[in-house]
Amino acid sequence: MTSILAIDPGLSGAVCRLTNGIPELRRDFKTLPDIARAIKDLSADVTHAVIELVHAMPGQGVCSMFSFGRAAGVADGALALSLPQLIVESVTPQKWQNWFRARYGIVKGQQFNSRELALQIFPDKADFFRRVKDHNSADAVLLAHWKAEQLAGT
Repeated sequence: MTSILAIDPGLSGAVCRLTNGIPELRRDFKTLPDIARAIKDLSADVTHAVIELVHAMPGQGVCSMFSFGRAAGVADGALALSLPQLIVESVTPQKWQNWFRARYGIVKGQQFNSRELALQIFPDKADFFRRVKDHNSADAVLLAHWKAEQLAGT
Protein backbone atom coordinates (compact mmCIF):
# COMPACT_ATOMS: atom_id res chain seq x y z
CA MET A 1 0.00 0.00 0.00
CA THR A 2 1.33 3.41 -0.97
CA SER A 3 0.44 6.34 1.24
CA ILE A 4 1.78 9.79 0.41
CA LEU A 5 1.75 12.86 2.60
CA ALA A 6 1.87 16.13 0.65
CA ILE A 7 2.06 19.60 2.14
CA ASP A 8 1.31 23.00 0.69
CA PRO A 9 2.84 25.08 3.53
CA GLY A 10 1.29 28.05 5.29
CA LEU A 11 -1.71 28.83 7.46
CA SER A 12 -3.77 29.02 4.28
CA GLY A 13 -2.10 25.85 3.00
CA ALA A 14 -3.20 22.24 3.29
CA VAL A 15 -1.98 18.77 4.21
CA CYS A 16 -3.10 15.81 2.11
CA ARG A 17 -2.64 12.09 2.59
CA LEU A 18 -3.24 10.12 -0.59
CA THR A 19 -3.72 6.42 0.02
CA ASN A 20 -4.40 4.19 -2.98
CA GLY A 21 -5.65 7.19 -4.94
CA ILE A 22 -8.02 8.46 -2.24
CA PRO A 23 -7.19 11.89 -0.77
CA GLU A 24 -7.76 12.87 2.85
CA LEU A 25 -7.29 16.56 3.60
CA ARG A 26 -6.71 18.97 6.47
CA ARG A 27 -6.86 22.73 5.88
CA ASP A 28 -8.18 26.06 7.18
CA PHE A 29 -5.52 26.28 9.86
CA LYS A 30 -6.02 28.92 12.55
CA THR A 31 -2.67 28.53 14.32
CA LEU A 32 0.78 27.10 13.62
CA PRO A 33 0.19 24.13 15.95
CA ASP A 34 -2.84 23.24 13.80
CA ILE A 35 -0.44 22.56 10.91
CA ALA A 36 1.70 20.29 13.09
CA ARG A 37 -1.38 18.42 14.36
CA ALA A 38 -2.64 17.88 10.80
CA ILE A 39 0.70 16.41 9.78
CA LYS A 40 0.77 14.17 12.85
CA ASP A 41 -2.86 13.07 12.35
CA LEU A 42 -2.32 12.15 8.70
CA SER A 43 1.14 10.58 9.02
CA ALA A 44 0.07 7.06 10.02
CA ASP A 45 1.36 4.46 7.54
CA VAL A 46 2.82 7.10 5.22
CA THR A 47 5.42 5.63 2.87
CA HIS A 48 6.47 8.87 1.10
CA ALA A 49 6.34 12.57 1.95
CA VAL A 50 6.63 15.64 -0.24
CA ILE A 51 6.46 19.33 0.59
CA GLU A 52 6.23 22.24 -1.79
CA LEU A 53 9.48 24.20 -1.78
CA VAL A 54 8.52 27.80 -1.17
CA HIS A 55 10.42 31.08 -1.15
CA ALA A 56 9.88 34.81 -0.94
CA MET A 57 8.17 36.50 -3.86
CA PRO A 58 8.68 40.07 -5.06
CA GLY A 59 6.14 42.44 -3.58
CA GLN A 60 5.43 40.39 -0.48
CA GLY A 61 5.85 42.25 2.76
CA VAL A 62 8.54 41.37 5.27
CA CYS A 63 6.03 40.51 8.00
CA SER A 64 3.92 38.28 5.78
CA MET A 65 7.00 36.44 4.48
CA PHE A 66 8.29 35.95 8.02
CA SER A 67 4.92 34.50 9.06
CA PHE A 68 4.84 32.26 5.99
CA GLY A 69 8.40 31.11 6.68
CA ARG A 70 7.45 30.23 10.26
CA ALA A 71 4.53 28.14 8.97
CA ALA A 72 6.82 26.33 6.52
CA GLY A 73 9.28 25.71 9.36
CA VAL A 74 6.52 24.25 11.53
CA ALA A 75 5.64 21.88 8.69
CA ASP A 76 9.29 20.83 8.30
CA GLY A 77 9.62 20.22 12.04
CA ALA A 78 6.37 18.28 12.27
CA LEU A 79 7.47 16.10 9.35
CA ALA A 80 10.81 15.39 11.01
CA LEU A 81 9.09 14.36 14.24
CA SER A 82 6.15 12.48 12.73
CA LEU A 83 8.07 10.68 9.97
CA PRO A 84 11.71 10.47 11.11
CA GLN A 85 12.33 7.36 8.99
CA LEU A 86 11.41 9.07 5.71
CA ILE A 87 13.37 11.36 3.47
CA VAL A 88 11.02 14.21 2.69
CA GLU A 89 11.18 15.42 -0.89
CA SER A 90 10.99 19.18 -1.45
CA VAL A 91 9.68 20.10 -4.88
CA THR A 92 9.18 23.44 -6.57
CA PRO A 93 5.74 24.37 -7.87
CA GLN A 94 7.25 24.65 -11.37
CA LYS A 95 8.40 21.03 -11.33
CA TRP A 96 5.10 19.41 -10.41
CA GLN A 97 2.99 21.92 -12.35
CA ASN A 98 5.07 21.41 -15.52
CA TRP A 99 4.44 17.67 -15.21
CA PHE A 100 0.68 18.35 -15.15
CA ARG A 101 1.01 20.82 -18.02
CA ALA A 102 2.67 18.14 -20.15
CA ARG A 103 0.27 15.40 -19.04
CA TYR A 104 -2.95 17.38 -19.53
CA GLY A 105 -1.94 19.62 -22.45
CA ILE A 106 -1.90 22.90 -20.54
CA VAL A 107 0.19 25.27 -22.65
CA LYS A 108 2.92 27.38 -21.05
CA GLY A 109 1.10 30.71 -21.43
CA GLN A 110 -2.18 29.36 -20.07
CA GLN A 111 -2.89 29.92 -16.37
CA PHE A 112 -2.46 26.83 -14.22
CA ASN A 113 -5.79 26.39 -12.45
CA SER A 114 -5.16 23.84 -9.71
CA ARG A 115 -8.78 23.80 -8.52
CA GLU A 116 -10.08 23.02 -11.99
CA LEU A 117 -7.49 20.30 -12.55
CA ALA A 118 -8.06 18.73 -9.12
CA LEU A 119 -11.82 18.62 -9.85
CA GLN A 120 -11.08 16.88 -13.14
CA ILE A 121 -8.90 14.24 -11.48
CA PHE A 122 -10.94 13.86 -8.27
CA PRO A 123 -14.55 14.72 -9.23
CA ASP A 124 -15.93 12.93 -6.16
CA LYS A 125 -13.98 15.32 -3.90
CA ALA A 126 -15.58 18.51 -5.25
CA ASP A 127 -16.14 19.81 -1.69
CA PHE A 128 -12.37 20.10 -1.29
CA PHE A 129 -12.17 22.60 -4.16
CA ARG A 130 -15.42 24.61 -4.22
CA ARG A 131 -14.13 27.87 -2.68
CA VAL A 132 -11.76 30.28 -4.44
CA LYS A 133 -9.32 29.96 -1.54
CA ASP A 134 -9.24 26.18 -2.01
CA HIS A 135 -6.43 26.49 -4.55
CA ASN A 136 -4.09 25.56 -1.69
CA SER A 137 -6.10 22.41 -1.01
CA ALA A 138 -5.97 21.60 -4.71
CA ASP A 139 -2.20 22.16 -4.71
CA ALA A 140 -1.70 19.70 -1.85
CA VAL A 141 -3.89 17.05 -3.49
CA LEU A 142 -2.21 17.53 -6.88
CA LEU A 143 1.23 17.39 -5.27
CA ALA A 144 0.33 14.03 -3.69
CA HIS A 145 -1.07 12.80 -7.02
CA TRP A 146 2.12 13.94 -8.80
CA LYS A 147 4.24 11.96 -6.34
CA ALA A 148 2.04 8.88 -6.75
CA GLU A 149 2.46 9.08 -10.53
CA GLN A 150 6.23 9.48 -10.14
CA LEU A 151 6.36 6.36 -7.97
CA ALA A 152 4.24 4.48 -10.52
CA GLY A 153 6.67 5.52 -13.25
CA THR A 154 4.10 7.35 -15.37
